[in-house]
Amino acid sequence: MDASTLFHLHYHVPDVEYAATVLSSFGITPAARFGSVDGESVALEPDENAPRDFRLRLQTNRGGTADVTLTPAPRLAFDHFGVIVDDIAAVVERAEARDWSVTENERRTFLVTPWGFRIELQSPDSDLVSELGDATDCHFREVSLVVPVEARDQIDRAIRTVVGDVSNLRVVPVRESTPAVTGALLGGSEVETQRFDMRSLVEDADGTGDHARP
Repeated sequence: MDASTLFHLHYHVPDVEYAATVLSSFGITPAARFGSVDGESVALEPDENAPRDFRLRLQTNRGGTADVTLTPAPRLAFDHFGVIVDDIAAVVERAEARDWSVTENERRTFLVTPWGFRIELQSPDSDLVSELGDATDCHFREVSLVVPVEARDQIDRAIRTVVGDVSNLRVVPVRESTPAVTGALLGGSEVETQRFDMRSLVEDADGTGDHARP
């Protein structure tokens, strides 16, 4: 099976502008903003002035093949990560064989894992992937999915079995009850400040938190 690549991270953040500034310092710059005015959808270029009463729904940020979505929220939370795979149908078949939920729309396919995090699937020739830049400009060298130590092997095996060997994803065990999101490594540097620390994400059915550390 050909190696898959993680290209996308999605966060909910209290301060989209601040988060975008941090990402921009590592080459992941604002690409577009999406929101509404009086209930009508509005899309804006990154430097375009927002109309009065504009309510931001999400902002995309890109650099090379690194894509980060930021959505406004009362507190920091990790939403999902996205991978490029050669055969989405085969991945979906393996996920459904393990009773993972699968949701799809015209642009995205999501796997809902049993541990409270989602995985977005994109094919190499999808419209979204075609919008990305050159990996030599910027990419996610390594992303760590931080999970409780007792669940690490199970989660790692399941991802490899369903999605394949994601070349830049590690499943990292920790003994803390509340693992934290820290940052993405780009060229050996951490996209990370104290403002990006997170002490809780979601709980699975057993009540143990499973967390991503992008």
